[in-house]
Amino acid sequence: MRKFTFLIISILAIIGMVATLSLIGCKEEAAAEEEVAAEEEVAAEEEVAAEEAEVVLPEPEMKNITIHFQANTLFASHSIALEKGYFEEAGFSSVEKATFTAGALAGEALIGGDIQIWTPGNMPVISMVHNAVPVVIIGMLNYCPVEYLMVRNDVTIEKPEDLLGIKIGLLEGSTCSGILENIAIEYGLDINDFNVVNLGAPEQVTALRNNDIQAFLVWPPTPFEVEDIATNLFDSDVLGGKNYSSTNVPIVFSEDFLRNNPNTATCLLWAVYKGMEFCKDPENADEAMEIFAEDSEQPLDLVQQGWADYWAGEFAAEAGFINDRFVSDFENYTSFQERNGRIEPPIIDVLDYTYTGILEEIMPEYVEIKGNWTP
Repeated sequence: MRKFTFLIISILAIIGMVATLSLIGCKEEAAAEEEVAAEEEVAAEEEVAAEEAEVVLPEPEMKNITIHFQANTLFASHSIALEKGYFEEAGFSSVEKATFTAGALAGEALIGGDIQIWTPGNMPVISMVHNAVPVVIIGMLNYCPVEYLMVRNDVTIEKPEDLLGIKIGLLEGSTCSGILENIAIEYGLDINDFNVVNLGAPEQVTALRNNDIQAFLVWPPTPFEVEDIATNLFDSDVLGGKNYSSTNVPIVFSEDFLRNNPNTATCLLWAVYKGMEFCKDPENADEAMEIFAEDSEQPLDLVQQGWADYWAGEFAAEAGFINDRFVSDFENYTSFQERNGRIEPPIIDVLDYTYTGILEEIMPEYVEIKGNWTP
């Protein structure tokens, strides 16, 4: 009986020890979870505080500025910066908008001092730098490989080689030239065998409707004007369901402007980035589209149709960042220009004409790779 009693007591003791250890373990686990939660809360509070911290902007040397602007959804960031008062907050008294029929003309206006900020595709910037034109990249507005290859519906394209038998309209020297060559390289075609007609975007629409060309390669919103007679070939399986683009839109200043007006440059970049951040927040999409439609004098439904090409998904997520994609995009189009004799050695690395000093100061989170250029 004593042995039996002792056994029971021993078992109860063991059960008690196990329970105690379990309780201790639970308390320790709970304490650890509380500690992690507390650390996460502190980190979240610090992140919010960092986001809410106001950037102290300098007084701009120039109070009246002119910005590059086009009726392209990409420029919604500029419209937002105007409507939301970001330019005014940055110290500017007046902001005028200047539009151009070609990127090269806007580049000339930048060098001539007629505009203070230029937001082109990456192709003309590469060309200008390699022709000793003193321009410098100071930010990245948007990554937008969104060109459309619109082919008339009465034309049959079943394989890439069929493109050699039609006339394709595009603006020579633009990113579209690089895309067409990327297609040629991908499928072992000779770029010189393509029948290319050099046309600006408005002329492409007219020529396609008149069947003077059977396809055109261009960026939004122009493709939306011909959807009743043409289809985007990049959406089909003929070219593998991709568009072979390395297009991005850098923010460009002239070197002289940047050196002579460093405060104006800082304030201008801040205002445009604030507009960009507003656009890429999905909660702001409806308001941003309405503002841009009114500012650009375009139908709201047209703006809505092209919004996702620039301000939604992965493109919006990467907008503003100087990163590996920025470098690789420029390398792709630089190689294209070198292959075709558009630029000559020595080939200049994009980081050698990129200045990230301002961005590092006002919005450092966007700088993943630093530029090498200095004022």
